Amino acid sequence: MLTIVDLMDKFQKIADIGKSAREKQRIINVVEVFYIWDVLVTKLDALETIQIFEYMIKDNDLTLIKNRVKEGLLAGIDDMEALMRDYDLPFPMRPPADVSSTVQIEIVSDRDIFQMLYEVIAAFFPILGIGFMQSTTPDVRKGLKNHLLLTIELQEMLVEYGKLKGSLNQPPVYRP
Repeated sequence: MLTIVDLMDKFQKIADIGKSAREKQRIINVVEVFYIWDVLVTKLDALETIQIFEYMIKDNDLTLIKNRVKEGLLAGIDDMEALMRDYDLPFPMRPPADVSSTVQIEIVSDRDIFQMLYEVIAAFFPILGIGFMQSTTPDVRKGLKNHLLLTIELQEMLVEYGKLKGSLNQPPVYRP
């Protein structure tokens, strides 16, 4: 089913055919540019953090969770970079492709890594939510919306894993 946003996005893409990046820059506003940049930088930072800790995971289930989070980050990085290319925006520095180390730090537990993943995903809600609310360009809104929905799915997965493994800091049950 085609929504009004999808329809507007398609109209925008048709209108942009043959336009230079300079001409497209007249469509996008400075707030949108900031949020595209901020989302990309935050995703790159999160990816680097995950790369630092991913080899310390002992639990196979947590490895699966980490892989799903990493896939979501990589998809977001690709999407934000595509928007940046479309509007000829400057790119931030990327983290190293791999930051694996032969050093194993025993003090870092799977619970610590889970908490890091949980906080990494939680950090995206304000950025994506406010960016979406302040965006008016259809393809930018769509990109932010898609990653907000993906972030919700990842957070739901992390909550369920955290409850299952006892790693989630849950508030006490209310019993009147």
